[in-house]
Amino acid sequence: MIHLLWATIRPQLFTQMYKIWMERCNPQNVRTYVAVNSQNDSVTVKSILGKDDKVIIVKTDRKGVCYPSYMLSSQLEGNNDDIVVFASDDFSPPYNWDSYLLNKLNGREACLMVNDGYQALDFSNMAEPVFSIPIMTYSALVKLNKIIYNPVYNHLCSDAELYLNAKDLDLIFDDRINDKNYIFEHHHWSSGKRQADVNDQVYYSNFENDKKTWEKRKKLSLEERLKV
Repeated sequence: MIHLLWATIRPQLFTQMYKIWMERCNPQNVRTYVAVNSQNDSVTVKSILGKDDKVIIVKTDRKGVCYPSYMLSSQLEGNNDDIVVFASDDFSPPYNWDSYLLNKLNGREACLMVNDGYQALDFSNMAEPVFSIPIMTYSALVKLNKIIYNPVYNHLCSDAELYLNAKDLDLIFDDRINDKNYIFEHHHWSSGKRQADVNDQVYYSNFENDKKTWEKRKKLSLEERLKV
């Protein structure tokens, strides 16, 4: 089973991208869990989900993906060899992405790094690598104390902490070089793949706060970082 977690503040864009995700897999392999901000957004999202999928309304004034992501990941229950994917509105998967992940992670306990068509495939010159799209086994999520993005952040730098936590737990399975043509494409605004919107502006207005949080937290022990 693949658990597809998705926090969205853009319900219309979510419906477009979710259709693409489902068209490119066997939907019977996937169960979807979505976090939204309002009842109206919930109605829009529920209109295209299956009967076993779930929507939660996150009540918070905080702007960013981290708190709703934790509301999803912390409540998730699964089997150790299930796969957890944290999708977002600006990612599109390759065809048969479900089979690819089920085969790739079969028999492994890991956080898988996939090619997103955006970031460098070689992290050797990067001071702080990140997981652009978190993909992992459920057992790996449990080892992370069910934290994908720590809610201490608003939106940014949380992916750098995820990489550090996974590295310290020896969970990273970076197979991007071998599968460099198998792309979960990141439609990032900075590369011109989509237009930045008001939400992006809000997220980046909090960059300095999130950066300061990261600078403090990366000096903590793994045990301390895995607390909420």
